[in-house]
Amino acid sequence: MTATRPSTVAGRNGGVLSPALRATTIGVIALVSLTAFEALALTTVMPTIARELDGESLYAMAFTATLAAGIVSIVWSGHLADRRGPRPPLVIGLVLFAAGLVGAGLAPTMHVLIAARVVQGLGAGMTSTALYVVVTRVYPQRLHTAILAGFSAAWVVPSLVGPLIAGLITQALGWRWVFGLSIVVLVGAGMLLARILPSLAQDLVAVPWRGRALLCAVVLAVGVFVLNAAAENLDARGVALAVVAVAVVGLSALPLTPRGTLRLARGLPTDVALRALAFAGFSGAEIYLPRLLTARDGLSPTLAGLSLTVTGVTWFAGSSIQGRWDRRFEIGRTATFALTLMTVTLTLMAVGVATAAPAWVLIALFPLAGFGIGTLYPRVTAQALSRADTNEEGFVSSALQIGDSAGGATAIAVSAVVFAAVGGPAFTAGGAPGAGGSSAYVAVFAALALPVAVGALAGRRVR
Repeated sequence: MTATRPSTVAGRNGGVLSPALRATTIGVIALVSLTAFEALALTTVMPTIARELDGESLYAMAFTATLAAGIVSIVWSGHLADRRGPRPPLVIGLVLFAAGLVGAGLAPTMHVLIAARVVQGLGAGMTSTALYVVVTRVYPQRLHTAILAGFSAAWVVPSLVGPLIAGLITQALGWRWVFGLSIVVLVGAGMLLARILPSLAQDLVAVPWRGRALLCAVVLAVGVFVLNAAAENLDARGVALAVVAVAVVGLSALPLTPRGTLRLARGLPTDVALRALAFAGFSGAEIYLPRLLTARDGLSPTLAGLSLTVTGVTWFAGSSIQGRWDRRFEIGRTATFALTLMTVTLTLMAVGVATAAPAWVLIALFPLAGFGIGTLYPRVTAQALSRADTNEEGFVSSALQIGDSAGGATAIAVSAVVFAAVGGPAFTAGGAPGAGGSSAYVAVFAALALPVAVGALAGRRVR
């Protein structure tokens, strides 16, 4: 039997909060909010975690572990959604995510924490892809940009209170309680989603399993791990290993994305590529900025997370503008503007660190990158999903997520290699210059601007 498509009936004449769609909208937004809270909270407190668990050299790995593991589960989730609908990957993803949170909160060492983050990544990959399939199956196409802008809106409250709450909890009770709060939020989101799960049931569709894609996803994830591990021992052998890992990542991504993605071919390949390039630059800067503010300026986790708070608001502002008035802005110009703004912002951040700019300058700059990526995401995502046939929605959804995860994980891993190559920890406790001075952070922000600049040059190809 073929998949039913509720979008042909539900919400035909209303918006995303119409009676037919209200429960679905609230459920998916709740889950996105959970993901946002956990991501922002961890970014805020990770400098403290790495220091207390004596895992400074594994700082970047704590983030790439989640993204790399998500690559495997994203492909699995996409295949499962094409065959059985989005309900099974949603349920499996929530269980894995909860298990990862428990493991991370109890982790006695940095290595155990990273293992728990792998489990979290498996859960996050399952749920994120399933949510995109929910969008295509449940919402009419005219509401796709609006609901995807709603995904960005779901980051607003976590952005406003997530870093603050995480910082306060860390200072008052310890960082482990941050994961405990995330579990509470997960339970709430699960209860809301339980109301819509029956409506997502689907009979089996005879879509063959793409075994080659699953194998490539595993190879890609391993390549990202190896690339990140090379930063721990950056001698001649480590550099050679990093080069091989980059090649493996690029080749293994080919079967997981639309043909022509790596060369930015027009159409769907460019939709996927631009998201990946934007997320690569943004995600790397997002994890290194709090680390810089904590090490160089001695800011508490609460104050260091302030930049993430404001950035979440500007991300929502960019998405909201596109969600309401997307027809007023030609997509090629919109993509070029958004990616150019991000490129300029990351370059200015590198210049700011090089010139010893005060913390407030960097905190004020980063939200501009948030506005850029918020402007880009809903437009290219809605366009990509509109290109998918009924039995390819899982593939397109997973390709978008693979692009983000592979781009982000690779960028973070490469930035770790750059950070180690230039000089390692740039500042010791209290902000005193370390072996690398400020040059390590300058090199990282400059390197992260490069993929975004490539996207800016190719922005018009998204038409």
